[in-house]
Amino acid sequence: MQTIWNRIEGWLKIYAPEALDNLLPGVDDDDIQEIEVELGYQFPEDVRASLRIHNGTIDRFADIWGLLNVDDILRQQQVQLKVLRSLQEGVVWWWYPHLLPLASDGAGDLLCVDVAPELKERVGQIIQFDHETGSHWVAPSFQALLSAFVDHLESGKYALDAFGNLKSKEFLFDRPQLPPGSKSKYY
Repeated sequence: MQTIWNRIEGWLKIYAPEALDNLLPGVDDDDIQEIEVELGYQFPEDVRASLRIHNGTIDRFADIWGLLNVDDILRQQQVQLKVLRSLQEGVVWWWYPHLLPLASDGAGDLLCVDVAPELKERVGQIIQFDHETGSHWVAPSFQALLSAFVDHLESGKYALDAFGNLKSKEFLFDRPQLPPGSKSKYY
């Protein structure tokens, strides 16, 4: 993760230095372990490594997404669990407690890491939770998501918008990273 964040920061220094101020400093292992105890789940190592480098962002960072800090991860998880409990019985698609929010669009949708997937799925996969339509698979891991992001940065697919946020014309950050011929899985 350090190499990926070095590449992101290197690109930002050259092309969008003001966006560097959006990155929060990392947290230590004690902070991560504390939030894991409160969540009842452990983060995959790539998420832990990223949080040690940058504990989220202040505002939107890539397209519509802002990276959550550990306090906001817990807060978003608690909000979703509260909504799930308030819904009538049988509405199971709303939220899966084993999805831990990592990014938010500020309008109710989240990018989450799956820490307890179904049998044939991969621990650490990234799932987009859409509060209106359900959820779908985005990437095999947080590392893969950030790696694709920095590849897009370096290939010129992102630029700063009028508000100082990184935007791609095609909203690439949460686009599923599927092998050719594959179809996205919905939950």
